[in-house]
Amino acid sequence: MKLSELGPICREDHLIGVSLPVAASQKFHPNGASFVYLDSSGHVTLALTTTQYLFGWACPPRSLDGDDLDNGYWTSSSTAGADKLLVYPAVLNLGVIFRAPCATGLAVAARVGECADLVGVNDGTIQYVDLSANTQDVLLVVGIPEDGDTNSILVTFNPNEIQRDT
Repeated sequence: MKLSELGPICREDHLIGVSLPVAASQKFHPNGASFVYLDSSGHVTLALTTTQYLFGWACPPRSLDGDDLDNGYWTSSSTAGADKLLVYPAVLNLGVIFRAPCATGLAVAARVGECADLVGVNDGTIQYVDLSANTQDVLLVVGIPEDGDTNSILVTFNPNEIQRDT
Protein backbone atom coordinates (compact mmCIF):
# COMPACT_ATOMS: atom_id res chain seq x y z
CA MET A 1 0.00 0.00 0.00
CA LYS A 2 1.31 3.44 -0.91
CA LEU A 3 1.17 6.23 1.66
CA SER A 4 -0.87 8.30 -0.78
CA GLU A 5 -3.60 5.62 -0.64
CA LEU A 6 -4.33 6.15 3.08
CA GLY A 7 -7.15 8.38 4.15
CA PRO A 8 -10.33 9.52 2.46
CA ILE A 9 -11.02 7.88 -0.88
CA CYS A 10 -12.95 10.61 -2.63
CA ARG A 11 -12.08 13.85 -4.34
CA GLU A 12 -10.81 16.45 -1.89
CA ASP A 13 -13.38 18.97 -3.11
CA HIS A 14 -16.04 16.65 -1.64
CA LEU A 15 -14.56 16.90 1.86
CA ILE A 16 -15.21 19.57 4.45
CA GLY A 17 -12.10 20.29 6.49
CA VAL A 18 -11.18 22.74 9.22
CA SER A 19 -7.84 23.84 10.61
CA LEU A 20 -7.64 23.06 14.32
CA PRO A 21 -5.00 23.41 17.06
CA VAL A 22 -3.18 20.21 18.03
CA ALA A 23 -2.57 18.90 21.55
CA ALA A 24 1.02 18.78 22.77
CA SER A 25 3.40 16.07 21.55
CA GLN A 26 1.03 14.09 19.33
CA LYS A 27 2.83 11.48 17.23
CA PHE A 28 1.35 10.54 13.83
CA HIS A 29 2.99 7.69 11.90
CA PRO A 30 2.92 8.19 8.11
CA ASN A 31 1.83 4.57 7.49
CA GLY A 32 -0.99 4.71 10.01
CA ALA A 33 -4.54 5.91 10.20
CA SER A 34 -5.12 9.42 11.52
CA PHE A 35 -8.37 9.21 13.45
CA VAL A 36 -8.59 11.84 16.19
CA TYR A 37 -10.71 13.23 19.00
CA LEU A 38 -10.70 16.64 20.69
CA ASP A 39 -9.40 16.93 24.23
CA SER A 40 -11.15 19.08 26.85
CA SER A 41 -9.34 22.16 25.49
CA GLY A 42 -10.53 21.52 21.94
CA HIS A 43 -7.13 20.36 20.71
CA VAL A 44 -6.75 17.59 18.12
CA THR A 45 -5.54 14.40 19.82
CA LEU A 46 -4.61 11.07 18.23
CA ALA A 47 -7.34 8.53 18.97
CA LEU A 48 -6.14 5.73 21.23
CA THR A 49 -7.34 2.16 21.65
CA THR A 50 -9.66 3.26 24.47
CA THR A 51 -11.08 6.33 22.69
CA GLN A 52 -14.88 6.08 22.81
CA TYR A 53 -15.81 8.78 20.28
CA LEU A 54 -14.07 10.02 17.14
CA PHE A 55 -14.03 13.63 16.05
CA GLY A 56 -12.53 13.10 12.62
CA TRP A 57 -9.50 12.30 10.44
CA ALA A 58 -6.43 14.56 10.68
CA CYS A 59 -4.01 15.31 7.87
CA PRO A 60 -0.52 15.44 9.42
CA PRO A 61 2.56 15.87 7.26
CA ARG A 62 3.34 12.52 5.60
CA SER A 63 6.61 11.64 4.00
CA LEU A 64 6.34 9.78 0.72
CA ASP A 65 10.01 8.84 0.77
CA GLY A 66 10.36 8.15 4.50
CA ASP A 67 13.28 10.45 5.19
CA ASP A 68 11.89 13.83 6.19
CA LEU A 69 10.07 12.99 9.43
CA ASP A 70 11.92 12.93 12.75
CA ASN A 71 12.06 9.39 14.17
CA GLY A 72 9.85 8.14 11.32
CA TYR A 73 6.73 10.03 12.46
CA TRP A 74 5.44 13.59 12.77
CA THR A 75 5.30 15.05 16.28
CA SER A 76 3.35 18.16 17.19
CA SER A 77 4.91 20.91 19.26
CA SER A 78 5.40 20.31 22.98
CA THR A 79 3.20 23.38 23.45
CA ALA A 80 -0.51 22.61 23.07
CA GLY A 81 -2.11 24.68 20.33
CA ALA A 82 1.16 25.76 18.71
CA ASP A 83 0.56 23.56 15.65
CA LYS A 84 -2.56 23.26 13.53
CA LEU A 85 -3.75 20.43 11.32
CA LEU A 86 -6.41 20.11 8.68
CA VAL A 87 -9.12 17.82 10.10
CA TYR A 88 -12.14 16.31 8.37
CA PRO A 89 -14.77 16.35 11.15
CA ALA A 90 -17.01 13.29 11.21
CA VAL A 91 -20.21 15.32 11.63
CA LEU A 92 -19.43 17.19 8.40
CA ASN A 93 -18.21 14.13 6.48
CA LEU A 94 -20.65 11.36 7.33
CA GLY A 95 -20.46 8.61 4.76
CA VAL A 96 -16.94 9.46 3.62
CA ILE A 97 -14.93 6.27 3.23
CA PHE A 98 -11.40 6.05 4.59
CA ARG A 99 -8.71 3.54 3.69
CA ALA A 100 -6.74 2.54 6.76
CA PRO A 101 -4.34 -0.26 7.73
CA CYS A 102 -5.87 -3.13 9.69
CA ALA A 103 -4.13 -4.71 12.65
CA THR A 104 -5.73 -8.04 13.23
CA GLY A 105 -7.82 -10.23 10.97
CA LEU A 106 -7.57 -10.09 7.23
CA ALA A 107 -9.63 -7.63 5.27
CA VAL A 108 -12.24 -9.86 3.66
CA ALA A 109 -15.72 -9.18 2.28
CA ALA A 110 -17.31 -10.99 5.26
CA ARG A 111 -16.22 -8.05 7.46
CA VAL A 112 -18.46 -5.57 5.62
CA GLY A 113 -21.15 -4.24 7.96
CA GLU A 114 -19.22 -5.03 11.12
CA CYS A 115 -18.13 -2.50 13.71
CA ALA A 116 -14.43 -2.09 14.42
CA ASP A 117 -12.13 -0.52 16.98
CA LEU A 118 -8.77 1.21 16.73
CA VAL A 119 -5.36 0.21 17.99
CA GLY A 120 -3.69 3.48 18.83
CA VAL A 121 -0.88 4.54 21.16
CA ASN A 122 0.65 8.02 21.11
CA ASP A 123 4.22 6.71 20.80
CA GLY A 124 4.82 7.05 17.06
CA THR A 125 3.64 3.54 16.20
CA ILE A 126 1.03 2.93 13.50
CA GLN A 127 -2.64 3.50 14.32
CA TYR A 128 -4.63 0.53 12.95
CA VAL A 129 -8.22 -0.60 12.54
CA ASP A 130 -8.76 -3.60 14.80
CA LEU A 131 -11.03 -6.12 13.07
CA SER A 132 -11.01 -8.56 15.97
CA ALA A 133 -12.44 -6.26 18.63
CA ASN A 134 -15.71 -4.42 18.96
CA THR A 135 -15.49 -2.75 22.34
CA GLN A 136 -15.60 0.91 21.28
CA ASP A 137 -17.23 0.34 17.85
CA VAL A 138 -15.99 3.71 16.57
CA LEU A 139 -15.81 2.58 12.92
CA LEU A 140 -17.98 0.70 10.46
CA VAL A 141 -16.40 -1.58 7.84
CA VAL A 142 -17.82 -0.69 4.43
CA GLY A 143 -15.56 -2.55 2.03
CA ILE A 144 -12.26 -4.03 1.06
CA PRO A 145 -9.71 -2.37 -1.24
CA GLU A 146 -10.18 -3.13 -4.92
CA ASP A 147 -6.46 -3.79 -5.29
CA GLY A 148 -6.77 -6.92 -3.12
CA ASP A 149 -4.63 -5.56 -0.27
CA THR A 150 -5.69 -7.61 2.78
CA ASN A 151 -3.65 -5.40 5.12
CA SER A 152 -5.96 -2.41 4.75
CA ILE A 153 -9.70 -1.92 5.05
CA LEU A 154 -12.33 0.62 4.01
CA VAL A 155 -14.19 2.18 6.92
CA THR A 156 -16.43 5.08 7.78
CA PHE A 157 -17.32 6.77 11.06
CA ASN A 158 -19.89 4.97 13.17
CA PRO A 159 -22.55 7.71 13.45
CA ASN A 160 -23.37 6.54 16.99
CA GLU A 161 -19.77 7.07 18.15
CA ILE A 162 -19.05 10.59 16.88
CA GLN A 163 -17.70 13.24 19.25
CA ARG A 164 -19.97 16.26 19.03
CA ASP A 165 -18.43 18.45 21.75
CA THR A 166 -15.41 18.52 24.04
